[in-house]
Amino acid sequence: MNLIVFPVILNLFSAFLIALLWKKSKIYSGIACLCFSLLSLISVILLGKYVFQNQYILYYVGGWEIPIGITLMVDALSYIFLLVLNFILPLICWFSLTYMGKYVKSSYFYILFSLISTGLNGILISMDFFNIYVFLEISSIASYILVAFGLKTEELEASLKYTMLGFIGSVLILVSIGLILGKTGTLNIADFMNIAIGMDRIQLWFILGLFISGLALKTALFPFHFWLPDAHSLAPSPVSAILSGIFIKITGFYLLIRIVSNIFIMFSESKIIVMGLGLSSMIFGALMAIDQKDIKRTYAYSSISQIGYCALALGIGGYWGYLGAILHFIFHSLSKSLLFLNSGAIEYKYKTTKIDDLKGIEDKMPYTTMTGFVGMLSIAGIPPFGCFWSKIIIIISAIKAHYYGIAFIAVVVSIITLGYFLKLLRNIFYSKDENPKINEVNFNLLMPMVLLSIIIFLGGLIFSPNIKIYIDKAVSVMENFSYAQIMEK
Repeated sequence: MNLIVFPVILNLFSAFLIALLWKKSKIYSGIACLCFSLLSLISVILLGKYVFQNQYILYYVGGWEIPIGITLMVDALSYIFLLVLNFILPLICWFSLTYMGKYVKSSYFYILFSLISTGLNGILISMDFFNIYVFLEISSIASYILVAFGLKTEELEASLKYTMLGFIGSVLILVSIGLILGKTGTLNIADFMNIAIGMDRIQLWFILGLFISGLALKTALFPFHFWLPDAHSLAPSPVSAILSGIFIKITGFYLLIRIVSNIFIMFSESKIIVMGLGLSSMIFGALMAIDQKDIKRTYAYSSISQIGYCALALGIGGYWGYLGAILHFIFHSLSKSLLFLNSGAIEYKYKTTKIDDLKGIEDKMPYTTMTGFVGMLSIAGIPPFGCFWSKIIIIISAIKAHYYGIAFIAVVVSIITLGYFLKLLRNIFYSKDENPKINEVNFNLLMPMVLLSIIIFLGGLIFSPNIKIYIDKAVSVMENFSYAQIMEK
């Protein structure tokens, strides 16, 4: 069996086994989920050798080739997303072993965790519109339930809002897929691209518009962001880490890359739309994050702002724009996952994430403070942390494209980001508090944060030509790859 299918099968098998054997055991369900997540990571690492030796690798399910059967594909771009996803997931699962213990039915969390992992991995390997949609819905439905996992009134309300807006996004995407099937008679992406050459441009623009609108909702780009602040701030912290760190990047941003750069390549104007969405998201998210009263809500609005950087870079395009988009995805995914786990560690000890109720954390939780410090400075773009390089490259890409005003705005938004993070550090970490009861979190909560901090620091420090070679291959996919090439071979 081809290694491509392993990340999907392993996580789906994990959900099945936990539901069948260990749904009454918090310990065994968590350990099983962690083990299968690690196996999925190992399979992705092994897959990398074959991906970078070739332009891409294909797997025809059941031996049925294009356009009849289901085709799976991994290239350098999808591989980087796969690697980041499957590196972060085991760390979140490890953190959850302790954090989710406070919930009565925490074993069900691991079933849903495995399902959302299945869906996200499936999106990244699918080369068929309908299969992408199926995996998108598997991960989305699991995320709707996870947001409401605590069953508090505000969590149920946030989940309901998220579900309704997520449903609208899914309908927009499904309608666009239905139009593709009706007009071309195929759902295979490569086959569609060959047939689309002869289609009416107005019809193609309408389909593309539906796709962009649906994916903008999934990505939470302004003004499609309504669901994100409540969903990310009220969900259990491991769920927030999944949603902000990787979920919106894959269900929205990754698919947006594919739609704009690799599928509807005949409409270069679509990048202007994406750039506008990214720019407005950067500004809105940063301004809204300034005066929030809850740590997680600050991080949620920060996510809107930072995903805006990714969309902006994608819209600018070219080598530097695409390089900045990929790097910002990598380092923001790591940094935001770290910050939401960090807020979970604080909540675990203080029973709150309200900024006014948190004081003097540095004295009581020095290692947690250190990891929060790394995550905040990274996202703010302070050297040598990873997001410094991605933001510098995005600014360079704007200057090279003669978008001088946009480059200036990107710098200003980064300064605003640094400002509200410094305010947060001063108010909750380095303030004074005489409460002697709080102490450092345990090993299971601390180590995932420490490992993420080390990767973020080293990733920025040793951003070397050897690493850049592999990222350049992903950039090449965004610049030059078309699914139609597969049909020509």
